[in-house]
Amino acid sequence: MTKRSLAVVTALLFTLQEPAVAAPPPIEAFAARNPVEGVTITPDGRRLAFIRTLNGKGLVTVRGRNGSTDPEHTVLGEPEHFRIRWCRWATDSRLLCGYHASLVKDGVAFTISRLVAVDADGRHVDTLIQNTISAQGQFQDQVLDWNPGKPDTVLVQADEGLSLREAQMGGGNGQLIGDTGTHALPAVFELNVVTGRLHLIQHAKQPIRYWASDRNGQVRLGWGQDRGTIFYYARLDGATDWKRLANFEAFSAERHFEPVAISRDEPNKAYALAEADGRLALWLIDLTDKEDPQLVYAHPDVDVGEPLFGGDGRLLGIHYETEYPKIEFTDARARGVGKAIAGAMPGVFAHVTEATRDESIYIIRSQSDVQPNSYSILDTQQHSLNVLSPPNPALDPKNLSRMQPIRYPARDGTSIPGYLTTPGNIAAKNLPLIVMPHGGPIARDRWQYDFLLQFLVSRGYAVLQMNFRGSDGYGSAWFRAAHQDWGGLTYDDVVDGTRWAIATGIADPRRVCIVGWSFGGYVALLGAQRNSNLFRGAVDIAGVSDLAALVSEGYDYVGLAQLRKLQLGTDLDKLRRNSPREHAADFAIPILMIHGDHDAQVPIRQSKMMAAALDRAKKPYRLIEVKDANHSLSGMTDRVTLLGEIERFLKEQLQGDAVPPP
Repeated sequence: MTKRSLAVVTALLFTLQEPAVAAPPPIEAFAARNPVEGVTITPDGRRLAFIRTLNGKGLVTVRGRNGSTDPEHTVLGEPEHFRIRWCRWATDSRLLCGYHASLVKDGVAFTISRLVAVDADGRHVDTLIQNTISAQGQFQDQVLDWNPGKPDTVLVQADEGLSLREAQMGGGNGQLIGDTGTHALPAVFELNVVTGRLHLIQHAKQPIRYWASDRNGQVRLGWGQDRGTIFYYARLDGATDWKRLANFEAFSAERHFEPVAISRDEPNKAYALAEADGRLALWLIDLTDKEDPQLVYAHPDVDVGEPLFGGDGRLLGIHYETEYPKIEFTDARARGVGKAIAGAMPGVFAHVTEATRDESIYIIRSQSDVQPNSYSILDTQQHSLNVLSPPNPALDPKNLSRMQPIRYPARDGTSIPGYLTTPGNIAAKNLPLIVMPHGGPIARDRWQYDFLLQFLVSRGYAVLQMNFRGSDGYGSAWFRAAHQDWGGLTYDDVVDGTRWAIATGIADPRRVCIVGWSFGGYVALLGAQRNSNLFRGAVDIAGVSDLAALVSEGYDYVGLAQLRKLQLGTDLDKLRRNSPREHAADFAIPILMIHGDHDAQVPIRQSKMMAAALDRAKKPYRLIEVKDANHSLSGMTDRVTLLGEIERFLKEQLQGDAVPPP
């Protein structure tokens, strides 16, 4: 054998022996529901209930805490159209679960919920609330108070015309009764979870749509909106009369306090959210108006979130988010538990979701950017921490990609926060880029697992997310800078982020697409209309195409039209100018639109109108209508369709170019 031929064979052998690059996880792994979607523990700590998923459907199982003497068994399933959203033990032996569905009636999509109870052994399965009058109530799983003081009783809010009708679900086969509904003003009832009896304790009151009780089961707070004005009401301890605390126009700049809970220790005071130095903070306000509000906690950089309360009503802490989610503990015991959890579970955000009656055992939910929700159980007496729901083996966190907090300058010099996620085995240089603006717009991108984000990165794309002005969580000035300006400053911030990624060398300027969901889908359509020089293609998932139509569609829902007018504005010329459907002739890149036909948030009509306009303008697009799918496309088959269509579209638009040199 010659030296030349030996060299060729040696090179071939080394090539054959080189380990193959692992294939990315299949679409089904990202589309699948989390194997465990919830865990709840009985107040006495003896039993656990799990919301599990199998072949895309949910089921509820119960077992003893140690599992040896009381093995796991199934007690509930998911009937057609319904999804189990939550479960919680109401007593040591009676479990309540909330079922939700998106339905269509007379061409209008809407959401309904049902409250289902079952014994720990799987017997006595009941749909607890039914309407004896014409149509069935729309929302029936809103539990206000799990410990109002009477045995086997919880407080619920539901339409005032409701009363119990004996309604079994066919021997525990999960066939829910009642599939249509209308929403009315809610009253508050005591509900016996064993007998199903309802006892009215608070009549419905215009315009209140949400109620809150104190630690003694008294209904003490109420709030709602009417024609764009938000109203807050309170009742003093032991009183029967309601007093109006505040009223203000939605999205107004005036300072106002929004009560969220009655203080455990001072029954005529309430915790409330209001601004401090331009950012949302937690206050304690005097319902008798005798004392000035007291500041409980404020963060210097971001808004605070909802406060956290223990089972006995005491304040435990306040949640907030900077680049990462955090909790500021106000209770010494909770602080100690939180510190122990953080030490035992590094690299994730872990927090308590439930505790036993004596607070010796805790259910912990943890998550990160590369790990969906996972559940563990902490036993402080046994000094043990055990995982109840191990990660999905098909999505090993070690093979997923970390979100990196970033900031980039907008054209006016403002620093815009966001996240950049790149494939872990590829240098962040000259990559195909997906720009992914979030929904809302009064929402924000956060450090958490996102199935669409991780799917895109697994296919070799870098993903840029930004908390543009108009996003939630950064104070009133940040939000108001883009108020009533969907197609203005908010969109400019997205474009500036795209140009930053190109200018810094992260993105290959020839391979950039924009992908968005809901409001993000609207931004993606704007990108296709206005910036074909930046984007090679746009993917609109359940997005808005016509702002004026979005306002007019609000007649189907309580007060929504007025709220949308306040959010979007009433300048028809501006609404048309910022509506992609009005400018279909300007589209110069291919469009993919995906929309569920049971979408109760953004009607599928928005995508159909956009498609009709593109047809008239003879512009390339594809519209995928997903049958029976809601706004979140939450079913596994819905998401398989979503990810498959996106994968094909991006390959067509971005991978046809030559791969750039390293």
